[in-house]
Amino acid sequence: MRAGSRARTEACLVDCLVALTWLLLIGGVAIGLRALGLEPGWSASSELSADLVTVAIGLLPVGIYLVLTETSRRQGSLGKRRVGLRVVRNDGSRATAWQLALRTAIKLSPWFLAHLGLSRLWMHLGTQQTACFCLGCVYVIVPVSIGLALVHPQRRALHDWLTGTRVVGT
Repeated sequence: MRAGSRARTEACLVDCLVALTWLLLIGGVAIGLRALGLEPGWSASSELSADLVTVAIGLLPVGIYLVLTETSRRQGSLGKRRVGLRVVRNDGSRATAWQLALRTAIKLSPWFLAHLGLSRLWMHLGTQQTACFCLGCVYVIVPVSIGLALVHPQRRALHDWLTGTRVVGT
């Protein structure tokens, strides 16, 4: 059964709420550390360390959440489970862990690019051109992915197209 736009949107919102909860938690910890005077001294020479921290603390836990829940017996994140959706291969069989890991990496790439762009602007890391390039990529990738999910008969987003997966109703 095809996954409808409304169900996918609700599932996405629930999963975004899970991710937002995580980000608010680490944001609160960061604010607390800053209040205690334990602020990192970012500089242009520490771009790589800022990027690694972004991935390790911000994106990796969210990615692990998505991969673990989508490789589980129920084949879906909390949002997908809520609305009765699951992730499968194009032929309807169970998606592999590698497919789901790649799917998640592609799905989270705009989020990572947004972090890169914003960190360059807010923490004055790297160049403004790099920040604009990263944010410009986000403004292209996200609408293309959403557009595909809206117009494709199977409602496959970009990350589904590139990994041979699709979201179906249970």
